[in-house]
Amino acid sequence: MRNKITKVLIAFTLMLGFVACDNEDAGTDALANLPLVEVAEDGSTDMLAGNLSAVLDPELTTFTDSEQDGLLLMREEELLAHDVYSLFSDLYDVKTFSNITGAESTHAAAVLTLLDLFEIEDPSTGIAGEYQNETLQALYDELSEKGMVSVEEALKVGALIEEVDIADLEELMAETENENILLVYSNLLRGSRNHLRAFVRVLGTYGVDYLPTVLSEDDFNEIINSDTERGTGCLNEYQKNRYGNNN
Repeated sequence: MRNKITKVLIAFTLMLGFVACDNEDAGTDALANLPLVEVAEDGSTDMLAGNLSAVLDPELTTFTDSEQDGLLLMREEELLAHDVYSLFSDLYDVKTFSNITGAESTHAAAVLTLLDLFEIEDPSTGIAGEYQNETLQALYDELSEKGMVSVEEALKVGALIEEVDIADLEELMAETENENILLVYSNLLRGSRNHLRAFVRVLGTYGVDYLPTVLSEDDFNEIINSDTERGTGCLNEYQKNRYGNNN
């Protein structure tokens, strides 16, 4: 995992970027103002893969082995989140599971958009609960079983999955300079933080105080004690410059 100082710097940079993108800039082209995410009232955050496809730079298609490994990991990790939440949605009458299940489908689709752009074979097996990544397979088996014990345990599993997503996305962002990848990862990260907030909030209604197991206590508290990230997502500086600013 990345060191704490680097994590804090990236989190701060992203926070500034999210604030900036909520301010409409009339001078940018239409593509620069396409919404990239859609945030529901409960915090479930859809990625708009079609819009992402429209703003990604088709010329930035070279990638390193490390970047490819990261994309393959995140594709299956987002599918895992979807599959676990879908399972729990069938078991428990908790709307958060069904809402975030739908959101995770769009997260997985966003990563697939990058795989298609880079012409990397999709690792998805097409079967819920089955993954090529052995570590993720073991994680699914463990967490799905744990969440069947009770609704409280299922919600804890949801929070844990989002912690894992956040930690992995932050690490992968620190290891790439590809602006297409950074654009997708930064918006996935926004969604994961919103989903973590949502699960922790619902756990509170059951009288459960969730304690982080992957993120540091400071990083966790910073996320939980901040508001749901609204707005419609934003381009990073590379894409903003690519589409121009007429002001």
